Amino acid sequence: MDIPHWNVIKKQMSYWVSFIGLTRLVIGLVTTIVASAGIWLLVRPSAPLVESMVPHASGVGIVAPLSTLPTPLTVRIHVAGAVVHPGVYTVSSSARVVDAVTAAGGATSRADLERINLAQTIIDTEQVFVPFRSSRTTKITVAPRLRPSRTTVPVSAPTVPGVLPIVGVPTTTATPLINLNSATSDQLDTLPGVGPSTAKAIISYRNRKGPFGKVEDLLKVPGIGPAKVAALRDQVTV
Repeated sequence: MDIPHWNVIKKQMSYWVSFIGLTRLVIGLVTTIVASAGIWLLVRPSAPLVESMVPHASGVGIVAPLSTLPTPLTVRIHVAGAVVHPGVYTVSSSARVVDAVTAAGGATSRADLERINLAQTIIDTEQVFVPFRSSRTTKITVAPRLRPSRTTVPVSAPTVPGVLPIVGVPTTTATPLINLNSATSDQLDTLPGVGPSTAKAIISYRNRKGPFGKVEDLLKVPGIGPAKVAALRDQVTV
């Protein structure tokens, strides 16, 4: 097979360069290279995603949405006031105030259950306070949203979804009750409608008849009638 002589090849290349033009030849060569590179970029296989190459640790670093977190089955609450066994108890998260009172051994004979809402739901860490019937203070908690306080409670509490809004009740500073069986004449004299002579009569009666069994026994003291007993009922005890 005859190999073309170099001079012949060179002559032919010179012919084509002069025929096409050097500028057109360079532009055509550059265009061919760019087109070939673009076609290669379009048809080449895609690289795998970085996420698919990184191993995942099962159960590590995965945060569940708040809505999927399990609801606690129990709550811890503080039951105080006129119950048999005040203290901290664990009850079901669906329990009501009446269940909290039952967990604490039930209400005592001095409890005023009409001043709290026994059907209200319970929130974790709340206090359920059962007021005493003979207490002068209005420690109404409408349990358990409002806690016993010696300051004024706001007129309204924040609305909780699914729970009726609670109307607060202003509270007053607690005043110790005066014990009819141990009070001095000066202490009895501070009561409304009780002067030195009435205080002396009360002390004389208990010295002769013995301790008062109930506040209504004041009716047996000379000079004390039903109106005065009604005025003293919430300020004295036996």
